[in-house]
Parts: sequence; structure tokens; C-alpha cells
Amino acid sequence: MHLRKFILITILLFLGVEMVQATGGSAYSRFGVGERLFTGSVRSMGMGGAGIALRGAGSLNLTNPAVWSDLQVVQFTGSLYYENINFDDGRNTGGIGTGSINGATLAMPVMPSRGVTLTLGFAPMSRVGYNIETTREIENGFQTTKHQGSGGITNLYAGTSYRFNRNLSIGAMALYRMGVLNYEWDNQFSLPGYSPGYTFRELDINGVAGHFGINFSGLLPARQENRPGPLTIGLIFTTPSNLEVDEAKTISYDIGVDTTMTQTGTIELPYSAGIGVSYNIDRRNTVAFDVRYEPWEDFRIFGNPDNQLRNSYRIGAGWEREGRHEIGSGFFERTTFRLGFVYNASYFNIRETPINETLFSFGMGIPLSGIAVLDIGAQYGLRGTTDNNLQQDTIFRIYFSLNLFERWFVPPRIE
Repeated sequence: MHLRKFILITILLFLGVEMVQATGGSAYSRFGVGERLFTGSVRSMGMGGAGIALRGAGSLNLTNPAVWSDLQVVQFTGSLYYENINFDDGRNTGGIGTGSINGATLAMPVMPSRGVTLTLGFAPMSRVGYNIETTREIENGFQTTKHQGSGGITNLYAGTSYRFNRNLSIGAMALYRMGVLNYEWDNQFSLPGYSPGYTFRELDINGVAGHFGINFSGLLPARQENRPGPLTIGLIFTTPSNLEVDEAKTISYDIGVDTTMTQTGTIELPYSAGIGVSYNIDRRNTVAFDVRYEPWEDFRIFGNPDNQLRNSYRIGAGWEREGRHEIGSGFFERTTFRLGFVYNASYFNIRETPINETLFSFGMGIPLSGIAVLDIGAQYGLRGTTDNNLQQDTIFRIYFSLNLFERWFVPPRIE
């Protein structure tokens, strides 16, 4: 039975990789490698994305692989999301909604006594998704340009964790990054003498990186014997990566001339680093705080920097009140509630204008049975500005994550 479940879940993991590519997003995803996504867990997302030092065995946290050492049973997590963006550029307003698979993870504690857990899955790293139409007057007519983009980069990962003692754990992940980024330009004219043109650019990307984490809970004394201390400090680091990229660019005109150009090179992605703290106020209440940094001024594509990017940082803070586990507790007593706040100084710097995000988050953890929990997380906030003819987005996101638990590696009883 376990083998069949393992094969089924593994197939679902990798079938979902293609589905995660075709997603919408922001007009700002035209730049760099698209909108940067931070996938930790729906639990941490409800807490403002603060997950670097967020311990606990009830949720699979991808932010820091060291926390996998807390897992005691096999766990599978799959998540979906829906996003709605209403935009305002100072002249026009509009909106777009989209939804897709947001990733899946299978974690197997093969030696729980030492915190050894093996994990594999996939999660999105970036997303390109925009559809923009602009019109400008030329001579006695108009030029209409449509810009469209789609695709993204996905992380396939395999990792493990190890616990030295109740207060110190480490973890590591091997990342295989893959994806396709598509960009389209379509020029149309309302007057004779101008030839409409169409350009399609496709980037096929793949490469590897490493992600490492450490957690330490020994600064304050434990409240119970053989339990970690209430204060946890976490550190994470993702290595820089040189991704191979194959570019194909096709330019077409109505007069019947098509030109296709190809080139091969690299995309150089910067490292990522973060520090986080969490504190268990009591058995049910936890607060957490994270800071992450990425030096995108080091980004290169085919050896060239991108002056539309800047070094970025992200701050998240949140609170969680865990539900009760006592038999006879009501629905709301058993439900976990979360609140959080995110400030993201994104890596976009368009027309020398920094693009920042401010988001508020809310989350719930709903026990469905003894072996399943449904996590729900929502974010609402603003991104960007209408200054310098740019766009301000009003963002609403909601995530659903189903967590399934089962014991696999249990030695048989000897009669």
C-alpha cells in the first residue's frame, strides 16, 4: 500500500510542474526573470511569510529545511492559489484574476530519532504573466502595441535534515531550476505605409543551486524537559546559480518576411540569505519575524546587467494561535488562526523608481480528521506607484494547502 501511494504522489508531483508554468501575474513581471515568488508554506504565508525559524511538525516549511527535523510521520502537502490584481496607471484601470497549482512536497522521516527526513517536490521561483495594450498617436493615425508574457521558473528539489540535539538542526536542498519565459510584441497601425510587425522571444532555462538552513533554540532555557527552548533563531542561504539559457527570437512582418535568431548563454542569479526568529509565548501562541536579502545588481543575462533591477529585501512578521487538541473542543477552538504583515522592497527598479509591496495576511489551519489539515492563507495589499507613468496594483491572494499525514517507517512488532 505504501509503495502504491509513493508512486502516485511522485507522479502527481512531477505532472504538476508543467501546470505551474502557465500562470498570470503582474505587469512588472516583464522585467528580470519575472515576479519573484517566495514559497515557504501556507502556514508561514498567513504569518507574513515569516518561516525561517518557524518550527512545528504540522506543516511542511520549505523556507528552512532544518525545520524538517521536527517531522515524525510521512507528510504530503499540495497547494493551490488564486490571485486577483486590480491595476491603475493614472489613466486606465482594469483587473485580472488567475489561479494554478502552487507546488507539492512529500516528506519522509526515515530516522525521526535523529531528525533525518528526506523530502522532494517542486515550487515556483518566479512567474511571468502580463497582457498590456498601449496606443499612441503618430502623424494622422495611431500605433497600437500589445505586450504579452507567460511562463516562469520552477524549483524541483530534493533535500534532507539532521538534528544534533533538541536545540540544533541543519538541513540542505538541491535545487534544479527549469522553465520557459515567453515574451510577445504585436505592433498594429491605423494608417497606410506602416507594416504591422510581430516579435516572439522564448527563453528556455535550466540549472542548479543549493539551499541550506540552520535552526538553534538554545538561547533561552526549555520550559519542559527534553523540549527545545521557546526562542528559535534560523539562518538560510541559497547559492548563486548560473542557468543555461537557449533563446529563440522570431520577427514577422505582414509583407511576408520572417527572421529567426537564436543564441545560447547563461543567466546569472544572485545568492539569497535570510535570518529569522520565532518565540513561543506559551503552548498555543507563537510570534515570528524574518528578513531576507538578494543582491540583484549581480544579475546578468548573456553577460549583460539589467538596469531595471536593484538589490532587494523582504521583511515579514506574524502571529499564530494554535487550536486546541482536546477531545470535545468545538470547531473554532480546534482551528488555528494567523495574522501577519509583509514589506517587500522588490528587485524591480523601473524608470529609476523602486517598486515596493505592502501586504497584510490572514490564515487558518482547519483539522479535517486525524490525518489531514487544511491550511488557508490570504494576502491583501498594494504594489508599485502611478508616478513616472507606472502602475499601482491592488493585490488579493488566497492559498489552499492540504496536508496529509501517515506513518510509514514503523518496525513490525515481534511476537
